[in-house]
Amino acid sequence: MSNLPKNLTKNESSGCIMARIMRNKEQYARNFSLVEYGSWKKAEKAASEWLAKIKKTLPPPTTSHGIKTSRNSSGVVGVSLKAAPLASGAMNYAWHAFWPGNPNGTRWAVEKFGDDNAFCLAVISRQRESADRKAVEREFKRIQGKPVYKAILKQKMIAVV
Repeated sequence: MSNLPKNLTKNESSGCIMARIMRNKEQYARNFSLVEYGSWKKAEKAASEWLAKIKKTLPPPTTSHGIKTSRNSSGVVGVSLKAAPLASGAMNYAWHAFWPGNPNGTRWAVEKFGDDNAFCLAVISRQRESADRKAVEREFKRIQGKPVYKAILKQKMIAVV
């Protein structure tokens, strides 16, 4: 019972198993109480069966991969500006690309590449979902100064000053 599926929650204070599932920003939920089912195990089984049944009637889950949210400040999904303080008190900025399966992603230093180029490198890393810096830099050199490079920069919503 300690390893409940992510859609089930044991609510000891209410004496129930809560079953919840979201589809298209709409939540479907039901509680399975100890009073009705007699034990945690029976309530969990009933909740699991309800979830399996209702999942068949719901549309498939949508992924947020590639969907820009209101929290996005860079202009490109999976790309953000990171700042780290240096011992001198100055800030070290880098454009950071990350994606599912690689939350650490890759960072492109503004000091080394310049703000626009570092942003473009991060966007390429994100588009390719690649931490292969040499491959990303080759692609960057191929597009630098071309319309695709300019199109990437048009998406940029913030700049390092």
